[in-house]
Order: sequence, then structure tokens, then C-alpha cells
Amino acid sequence: MNSEAGPCAWNPDRITRSKWTETKPQLTTKPDTPMSHEATVAERFERSDDTLRDWERRLNQAEEPDVAETTEVAIEVVKDLITAYLQILGRDWEGADDDILALWKVSVKKNPSLNTIRDNCRELVYYHNCVDMDRRDALPQNAHRQAIRTARHVYVYLRTRAEETGELEKASLTD
Repeated sequence: MNSEAGPCAWNPDRITRSKWTETKPQLTTKPDTPMSHEATVAERFERSDDTLRDWERRLNQAEEPDVAETTEVAIEVVKDLITAYLQILGRDWEGADDDILALWKVSVKKNPSLNTIRDNCRELVYYHNCVDMDRRDALPQNAHRQAIRTARHVYVYLRTRAEETGELEKASLTD
């Protein structure tokens, strides 16, 4: 990577060391849905969809939330979705929980088709780094909306992949 890259250049260390990880936003959940590794694949997808629907509704009602808040939520949603897909693959993600790019790296091993979401993850890290370094001027216009759209893109992609495995069908049959 070019050492003369701009102030918002991707830095893998910044995402795990930043102050926002100490106060992570909570995903919208139903009262009985656990926020842990014990959540089922179906619960993770449902929780992520509910959160994204809530944020999309807020944005459609002309609410203008801060880009820091929407970026944090988008990162948490994508991390939860990747974790759900790792559950399907039967992979261990221990130690990568707090880093969206580390989770992506675990998911892409032996499954290179998941490179599809790499740029989405990196885009969210870029937004986060720009906010963290107080360089909002380097963000695209409507970055708060784009963060939620990016998370929705990852949701649709991973949901489709999960449905192809039959994992979500199995979960709905047991409910």
C-alpha cells in the first residue's frame, strides 16, 4: 500500500483499536433473541433484516442520522451476517469477532466466491476510519445512507447463499 495514501486510507489496525468498539451499537432484536455466539443462523438473518428495515425506514422518512452511527450499525450487521454464514460453513471465528475484515478473511478461506463482499467490508472500514480521524470531508455525499445500503447488499448476497445451502429452510421447519 502506498504510504502516501490519503488520511482515510485503509488501516486494519484502526478498526479494532478505535474508541467506538467500546460502545458498540445494539442491533434491533426481539426481546428473546440472544446477542451471542449461541444465536442460530435464522436468528442472525432475522435480526439483521429487522435492523436494516428499521434504518431504511428512518432514512426514507428523511431522518438524517450521523454517519458515525449508521456506519457502526452497518458494520455490526455485516459482522453478524458473516458470523451466520461461518456457522453454516462450520468454521470457527474465535478471535475475529471484533474485526469485520478478520471475519471476512476467515469466511473467504476455502470459499473464494465470498471475495464478492470484500469491497463492501472495506468501504465500511473506510467510512469508519474517516469518522474516527475527523475527516468527514473525505466521505462521499450521503455516506450515512450508503453505509446502510452496503449492509443491505451484503445481507441479500449472504441470505441467498444461506438459502442455497438449505440452512434457512431447515431453521424455519423446526420453528
